[in-house]
Amino acid sequence: MGWPRIFLLFLCVAARGQQDFSAQFERIKAKATARQLYALLYELPKGGDLHHHGSLAAYPEEWLAAATNPQVLKGNRFYTRLRFLACPDSVEPFLRFHTIARFQWQQLSECAKAEYIALQEMSEPQRLEWLSAMRLDRRGEGREEFFERIVARLAALGRDPHVLLEVMARYVLRYSHEGLAYLETQFNPRNAVDERGQPVPVDEYVRLLRQTLERRELKSSGVTLRFLYPVIRFHPEAEKMVESAYAFVAQNRDLWVGLNLVGREDNDKGHALRFLDVFRAMRRKYSGVHLSIHGGEVDSPGREVRNTLLLGAERIGHGFNLITDPDTLLLLRHGRNLIEVCLVSNYLLEYVDHFARHPFVEYLRLGIPVSLNTDDPGVWESNLTDEYFLALRHFHLSWSEVVEVGLNSLEHAFLEPALKAQLIARYKSRIRAFEAKYSAPDWETKLNAVQPSISGFARRHLLVGAD
Repeated sequence: MGWPRIFLLFLCVAARGQQDFSAQFERIKAKATARQLYALLYELPKGGDLHHHGSLAAYPEEWLAAATNPQVLKGNRFYTRLRFLACPDSVEPFLRFHTIARFQWQQLSECAKAEYIALQEMSEPQRLEWLSAMRLDRRGEGREEFFERIVARLAALGRDPHVLLEVMARYVLRYSHEGLAYLETQFNPRNAVDERGQPVPVDEYVRLLRQTLERRELKSSGVTLRFLYPVIRFHPEAEKMVESAYAFVAQNRDLWVGLNLVGREDNDKGHALRFLDVFRAMRRKYSGVHLSIHGGEVDSPGREVRNTLLLGAERIGHGFNLITDPDTLLLLRHGRNLIEVCLVSNYLLEYVDHFARHPFVEYLRLGIPVSLNTDDPGVWESNLTDEYFLALRHFHLSWSEVVEVGLNSLEHAFLEPALKAQLIARYKSRIRAFEAKYSAPDWETKLNAVQPSISGFARRHLLVGAD
């Protein structure tokens, strides 16, 4: 038998195996309890998480553990605002649990200092309140709570390089337990300050990052990590920041693979076409700098996705209102551009009032490449399993669609071709092993033995318990 016939036979066997598991997958979906289905999806090999804000990815417990650990702090200390004493020099933002570094606290008057308490000194009730203040876990909290309060409360923690790198290590390990192969997270190397409030030199911050990535537990985690350089789209000097980001990425291509425009799209100062000239200028100067840009994360119908594509975006973050622009929707069918879908984020930030109304499945079944992503999982207290659980429950995904979504996330990753091919091959191998494990008649016994880490979001919204 010649090699072409052997190869065709191999393809037929592989296709038959996936078809066989498709039927088994439907049987499991029909019979499994919510907890069993969650365990199945927790075990599911996952490709990449491509839409991920690194400073908002850590759970509040991870922030608090890092920000109270003397070995992590390197002499720094953090204080959080518990009360308001109407001090003559009281400073904004007027937020309870607004957390600041020691150098900021030392600049306050004695009256203003008394509004704060060191994180280490919080009582247990205060600690629980602090944790709750850093996530969307109460009815009525939404977009304003997230953008205008939680982001401000966490800002100082995210600017301490030692704290941020420690929580990054923790959430990478958390992702590894879910079977994630690749994480592409946003990381600004020019945003750090030391314990005195002085800017940390970029080269020093990159050295610290590389040192963290060499930690044994991260190297053995099975998660490949790359970074996007974020630019705040409505910043007065955002164009200059784009130029700076391109220069930095071009000089650090082994870790940074591209850049992104971030920030509220409903702030008109950050509209996409503002950046058309600067992106065109950068393409004349640099090659191979990838673009994954937020587009269409707004309530109103519009052409935000189309305008973002004009900037050169290869991937679109959210793409929520693409469904309102038929011309662009048709353009993206069977195209090269991927939509980074974030179901939990779009629900908690009130872009959709029910998961079943999300346009995700319309994109998927029209042939537009889509992936599932966590966005800001620390604030949502969610994980990637939650995204798959929601997609399965509300859109009845077939097994081939589940595999397709994971494969899309790797095929559209901004990785060097050889490494991308390795990750894709490993993903397919892990999928075959998963199919073999749960094709057996005792699949239910195997699922009952799985101990998934059930997220806070799942406990609150997906009716999944720890029973």
